[in-house]
Amino acid sequence: MINYPAIFLKGAMLPALVVGICGTMIASFAAGVYGLFAGLAALVIVLLFFIIHLLIAATTRTLDPRMTFAFVALSFLTKLVGMAGFMVALSRTAIDRPWFAGVAFATAAAWLVGEMLAYRRMVK
Repeated sequence: MINYPAIFLKGAMLPALVVGICGTMIASFAAGVYGLFAGLAALVIVLLFFIIHLLIAATTRTLDPRMTFAFVALSFLTKLVGMAGFMVALSRTAIDRPWFAGVAFATAAAWLVGEMLAYRRMVK
């Protein structure tokens, strides 16, 4: 059986880390320590979000599709509540919000492109 989550993790981790680290460096040069914290927070949030999803996919791949859907739906709800809590906690800090958004968006885009390229290499 093909281990899709492992293939996607290998394909997506490097591009996401490169883009996230570069974005964090740019943010820290542009906004100082607040940009550094914003970039690091964005990088950690995006990586956790996608890694949790892949772990659930790997854990539930032998289950009934309805059970898999239930686990995925629960994980999305949990991640949504966790993200809201994290954003509330960050609202009390002095991170640079535009840099947080930019690094998070770029890192997520790099992760998704890495997953797509990993899938394309697998299909060929």
